[in-house]
Amino acid sequence: GVGKTTSSSAIATLLAQQCNKRVLLVSTDPAHSLSDAFRCEFSNEPTSPGVGNLHVMEVDPTETMQRELNKWAELAKEIAVTSASDGGGEDGDEENDMVNKIKQFQEWLSGIPGIDEATALSSAIEHIESNKYDLIVFDTAPTGHTLKLLGMPDILQAGIEKLQGWQSTLWGYMDVLKGMGSSASRKRLDAKEAVADMLENYKKGIQKVALMLQDQRRTRFVVVCIAEYLSVSETQRLLCELKKNQVRASHIIVNQLVVDSALSKEELTELEGLAEVGSLMLNQDLLSKTVHACRLTTARKGIQEKYLGQLRSFDETKGIEICEVPLLAEEVTGNDALRRFSNYMVRDPPSEAESVSKSDSSGPRRLYDDQLEKKATSDVGDEEKKADGDASPWTPTKGDSVKIKGLAKAAQYNGLEGVIISTLDPETDRCGVSIEYNGKSKTLALQMKNMDLLHKAKKAKGASADSAAVPLAPSAEPMSKAMALMEDPEIKAMIESNPKFKAAVEDCISNPMNFMKYLSDPEMSPLVSKAMAKMKF
Repeated sequence: GVGKTTSSSAIATLLAQQCNKRVLLVSTDPAHSLSDAFRCEFSNEPTSPGVGNLHVMEVDPTETMQRELNKWAELAKEIAVTSASDGGGEDGDEENDMVNKIKQFQEWLSGIPGIDEATALSSAIEHIESNKYDLIVFDTAPTGHTLKLLGMPDILQAGIEKLQGWQSTLWGYMDVLKGMGSSASRKRLDAKEAVADMLENYKKGIQKVALMLQDQRRTRFVVVCIAEYLSVSETQRLLCELKKNQVRASHIIVNQLVVDSALSKEELTELEGLAEVGSLMLNQDLLSKTVHACRLTTARKGIQEKYLGQLRSFDETKGIEICEVPLLAEEVTGNDALRRFSNYMVRDPPSEAESVSKSDSSGPRRLYDDQLEKKATSDVGDEEKKADGDASPWTPTKGDSVKIKGLAKAAQYNGLEGVIISTLDPETDRCGVSIEYNGKSKTLALQMKNMDLLHKAKKAKGASADSAAVPLAPSAEPMSKAMALMEDPEIKAMIESNPKFKAAVEDCISNPMNFMKYLSDPEMSPLVSKAMAKMKF
């Protein structure tokens, strides 16, 4: 109620009209009101309100999130249906469970405070990168939402990474059960890669939101308040949080002021004296109403002067411009009213040189990709250093899972995963690696420099060295992790103490795909939650 939407609409109009900039105004407030401000209907696509150089869009974050998650659900369905066509018996339940699990993630995601703004900002980045606009103005939600928005990138990134691990593990079970050699498994692999790409792209978008908010060169935060105790106190807290999160605030708009137009206390006393003795020239009732109106505005003036002074004295407002906007007699809606309102936000009109400045139309650009790539490279380097420090020398063993790298003449195999089927030959310094390529099994003879160890072969209890060397498919790792969990003391105790847990585990061991039906069983929730928490993706 302090005028955020009116102010953002007026600023966008000012920049588009007087500064000749291509401006996109975006609402990130779940309760969209830009349509009301301009008296024009908007959608999640940029639309002109009839003001030159200006486009407006109201992003529906719920619809956007639903559309994205529907894509994931459709891919999960495709995998389940493909599994059924590949010989699965009771894949209908697995299909429903897979979709239900994704819906559970959707509910978690949509329930995070601040998700509306984060989603809107992320989707708006595409418009920024298109280079169709010089400036983007975001009409944000109230203070509470905005503060939570600042923590969104870290929260969402953690959740997305968890989903990446979850879908990788569960779909790994499908691959173990169905095998990797069929054409259907190729479709499952394509679908898995598509999901992984979508998750990675969404995570990248959220990371860009964080960088954009903290961009000291490009981004400015404009705070809007009124000169009252609650609003001024809230503004001080917001400025503290912005500073803590390295977001640059440049201006504070103090709206609905009467400090310049209201009578002073002395002038009000004089008016009250005139009203007391009456006047032959004025209607007494009219005079009484005039005195009452003046008392009200003078009282408001005293309150506003007090809190305006407090606002200026805060350490948090040092170096920040305070823009004082008067209370207006007219309702500020529609293009003309917004244009008039915008004039109160500038001390001097822009110079002729500024008003005719040319826009950059050099084509699309990518924001922050260099920073994200640098961070990714740094993270990989840290992981490699850690691995180098922790790992002991590796001797290839039958059943070890590896990733192929560094092949120059046969680069099509780089990045594929395979299983070692013969140990290192001392004469050729090569070992045999079995892979799946274009739906067919192939055996490659590779040197050590062309392989990265993914995980060592698992040796079963009581098995000989030869029997332990039977190749395992790379996707068998999730099943190995699940079986290892059964030996965890805490998990083992829970299974032994609950007959239903024990029966369910035996059922899953006999048919791993039955695991899916227990995910949504409330009685199984304690065991499933404990197991998922202990499983390292």
